[in-house]
Amino acid sequence: MFSVTKKHDEVARYSDRKQRFYDFLKEKPVGVLSTVTPNGDPHGVVIYFDIGKDFVVSFLTRAQTRKHDNIKHNNHVMLTVFEPQTQAVVQLTGEAIQVADNYEVNGIAGAILSASLRTSDAGLPPVSKLEAGPFVAYRIIPKQARMAVYARPDSGEYTNIFESLESFELKDEITT
Repeated sequence: MFSVTKKHDEVARYSDRKQRFYDFLKEKPVGVLSTVTPNGDPHGVVIYFDIGKDFVVSFLTRAQTRKHDNIKHNNHVMLTVFEPQTQAVVQLTGEAIQVADNYEVNGIAGAILSASLRTSDAGLPPVSKLEAGPFVAYRIIPKQARMAVYARPDSGEYTNIFESLESFELKDEITT
């Protein structure tokens, strides 16, 4: 979590780079969550998510899904979000922690429903249409976030295209 320092302008602000990451993820609440099966095979699934000011990502699943089983076995996950118009991608790596508090689960469900209603003609998110046990909410505690914008006019080395935020930067203070 962040500690907040008050300043006269009363506007919460990150560093420019961190703000770009946050805005990108806040505006594009759909991504591919990658997990690992107990056999070591990769597994990816599209999810709706919400991101908090602390860069913690929240999502819903069901108790009898493969992603829930995978996270129970190995909670290291990656969320990949792509935006075709700018050819931008963010990869957020972290640990998925199950949310036990029903009040928090309901808040996450509301945020996911809101994201689905904002971005889809279908209304309800796909997770609500699965018959796979009760809802389960997770928070991804970020360890690293990487962003690349391939539509930038300059080309460059692979390592120069990506910008990264490491765990210590993700936990930096914000100013208000």
